[in-house]
Amino acid sequence: MENKSENKVCQNCKKDFTIKSDDFNFYEKIKVPPPTWCPECRMVRRFSFFNVWDLYWRNCDKCGERTLSIYSPEQKVTVYCQLCWWSDSWDGTEYGMEYDPSRPFLEQVKELMDKTPCFSLESDYPTVKNSQYSNGIGWSKDCYLTFFADYCDNVYYSSILNGLKYSADCLRGFNSELCYGSTGFTKNYRTFFSNECDNCVDVWFSRNCYGCTNCIGCVNLREATDCIFNIKYSKEEYIKKLKELEFDSWKKLNSFEKQVYDFWLSKPYREYNGHSLNFNVTGEHVYTSKNSKECYIVNGVEDCKYTQLISVPPVKDCWDYSSWGNNASLIYESLAIGENSSSVCFSVHCWADCFNLQYCRWNITGKNNFGCVNLKRKNFCILNKQYSEKEYFKLRKGIMEDMNKNPYIDSKRRIYKYGEFFPPEFSNFFYNKSGVMYFFPKAEEQALAEGYNWSNKEDMVYNITKPVDSLPDKILDTNDDILNEVIGCKNCSKGYKIVHGELNLLRKMNLPIPHECPKCRENKRFDKMTKPKLYNRNCMKCKANIYTPYAPDRSEIVYCVKCYQGEFL
Repeated sequence: MENKSENKVCQNCKKDFTIKSDDFNFYEKIKVPPPTWCPECRMVRRFSFFNVWDLYWRNCDKCGERTLSIYSPEQKVTVYCQLCWWSDSWDGTEYGMEYDPSRPFLEQVKELMDKTPCFSLESDYPTVKNSQYSNGIGWSKDCYLTFFADYCDNVYYSSILNGLKYSADCLRGFNSELCYGSTGFTKNYRTFFSNECDNCVDVWFSRNCYGCTNCIGCVNLREATDCIFNIKYSKEEYIKKLKELEFDSWKKLNSFEKQVYDFWLSKPYREYNGHSLNFNVTGEHVYTSKNSKECYIVNGVEDCKYTQLISVPPVKDCWDYSSWGNNASLIYESLAIGENSSSVCFSVHCWADCFNLQYCRWNITGKNNFGCVNLKRKNFCILNKQYSEKEYFKLRKGIMEDMNKNPYIDSKRRIYKYGEFFPPEFSNFFYNKSGVMYFFPKAEEQALAEGYNWSNKEDMVYNITKPVDSLPDKILDTNDDILNEVIGCKNCSKGYKIVHGELNLLRKMNLPIPHECPKCRENKRFDKMTKPKLYNRNCMKCKANIYTPYAPDRSEIVYCVKCYQGEFL
């Protein structure tokens, strides 16, 4: 292909952006037109179509049973509980519609979205055991309020995981065990309140440490042992000081945490967080990947661009693809597509051997479907109506032409011809109650001005039975009566409970009862994590140009890779 690029003005934010030659090569490969929205606006739009973290109680619209759901009871959405949605009593063709060439195609897809039953949770239900209070989860068991997780076992209040076991209050944890309060780690054992640490054992309050054992409050160490604030101690001295710190006490733990973060900020940060096994990549939190650009929280991707939240490798040849993985390929402008799926465009929540889908939503195991919603195990369908293979391809071609002649126009007068993802107003979720708020927080006025929905409804409030200041300071002084209490969060004052498995895990780790509710603890973890936006700035040591998620006005000392490695490796 010729080496070309094209400057365009984003249809949404009106800012300039560039479509490069590698982009054009990919669009030609999958036979789609170039986008009209810039990369960031495309990402924000996709993220607004999933809700992993905000759950509600409502009744199943099929069996009537009370069920946990990603949809609030006030939303006018038909919702089936997991058992009813995944049952063989229906497959989605019951709602099939004839295509009407006089109406915009996406308008008809929206009509189908409004009348078909949605699943209550975004989980791979057949692969999950005893984890009915978790969401965005697959191939896991015995998990509670765990989100965006695969292959996990006995995990509590944690998110973006793969292979985590017997852990709680973690974010971006992979192939680790007995970890608590930590973010961004791989192959760790007993790692507590630490960030960006890999292959560590018995590490507390540390940042960017690799292969370390018995370290406390350390930064940028490699294969170190028995260190506190980067100072080496004998084994006997270390054990004595660890005991003196009394990390089994909430007061001592909380006090130590405050001084740790000041020490973290005194030491340089590498320009991006990633893996040494990467080759030819740009982005943040990129691991074991190659030939991939502008990626964020990805593991095992190859020949990809503008790709985010890939927690299960491998993924190959994908552009503008968000969430999941697990042997996905040739995915474009789509969200939550995975598990051996390929050639899927402009679609949301389609998985398990899906192939050649476009403009589909909530499809399970289907091939050659176009504009289908809540469809299960069907092929050659358009608007959930079944066709012969010949009829399907003929009608699909005609619809694609009609989408250019008679495009959908949204409430903000943005135009959606063939090749554009769903309009924001098609999302079933409010901006502030969807996944996008965790990565691109906006004020209500801004979100509404951009065509997103918003909710000002307060979360459910529980009657407090135990003030937070009456909690025992140590887990040894905590009996099982705590399981019957509703504790008042020290931060937001809302009520939360301790569940039995969580209590057992805290006892195993000898950690005190948390004084903040799960939502506040979760928000604190996300607030500390860098967001999916990169900035051009200079290394604060050699002044070289760097491309980093640390904005120029942030407080961290940021080094280029060369300076960082020269000082710490």
